Amino acid sequence: MVFENVKVVHKTFGEGTVTEQSGNYITVKFASAEKKFVYPDAFERFLSLSGGAVSSEIEADLERSKKAKQDIIDKKNEENMRAMKHGIVIPGKEMSHDSEEEEGRSKEQEEY
Repeated sequence: MVFENVKVVHKTFGEGTVTEQSGNYITVKFASAEKKFVYPDAFERFLSLSGGAVSSEIEADLERSKKAKQDIIDKKNEENMRAMKHGIVIPGKEMSHDSEEEEGRSKEQEEY
């Protein structure tokens, strides 16, 4: 969607006009300031079209953006699980000393 000269409304800044669109960013000129926003994320919480709605095209872009973010999270989680299965320590996922002792006790109990 081409956004230049499109009227939008922001929850705090009020009505503004899109003055530039570059990649995943749009620049909006409000009465008090000019602000940059990440597209389409800003339409999820801060911006709407001047009619108060969000177009179906923007909604579709939001869904694609959410899916792409979720795909990244899922891939990272899979990588972390694979690494943990191979005994690789992942920063932030280290086992505490207590956890290691409990795991050791569990393994000893399984042997009997």
